Amino acid sequence: MMNRKRILILAEGFEEKPYIEKIIHLPYISSNYYFSDVINLKGNGQILSRYQYEFQTNKHDMVLVFADADNGSLQFIDIIEKIGERIFGDKTKGKLVFIFVNPVTLQVVLSHFGDVELKSKSKKKNSVFVKELVGIDNYDAKEEQIKEIISKINSNNYLDMKKRIEKLSKDYHIVPSSNILEFLSYFENDDTSWIDDINNQIAYI
Repeated sequence: MMNRKRILILAEGFEEKPYIEKIIHLPYISSNYYFSDVINLKGNGQILSRYQYEFQTNKHDMVLVFADADNGSLQFIDIIEKIGERIFGDKTKGKLVFIFVNPVTLQVVLSHFGDVELKSKSKKKNSVFVKELVGIDNYDAKEEQIKEIISKINSNNYLDMKKRIEKLSKDYHIVPSSNILEFLSYFENDDTSWIDDINNQIAYI
């Protein structure tokens, strides 16, 4: 068997980490990849410095970020551009290593259970959709609430989620949008050449 490609995912926060952990351990994911423990950055303020550190250790074949696009906020765009400029030498290249969901990760999570188009970052506004689709009252991202939602995700509704997210834009300026399907297709595929393709593009010469 070929050497497994090592991937590290830096998750922005407490919703992103358990969700992506659940997804990368579903049976659809190729065994040609080894995923290190997902790191919870506990906020987007840590993304740039931690990415730079993990990238420069050279312990992984690919380091990715999984984060909310926050309605295409200037802060989100600034982080992407700074990773590109400071680490890859080109501010346009940061987006190559970002898995994003706009406005929030909950858009993808709830898409396992039904059709939804979130327009806001507000947990209070989005709690209505959580109640409707998952049955959890007054959702505000408490640890036990997140665990309950993640426990309901399985191989069957994973496929449902993909069909629903496929209808969304992949442009992070648009609400809602996500590029997560691009990376899931990579993870599901035994062909690991996408890693070399991205690394060749971000090589700082």
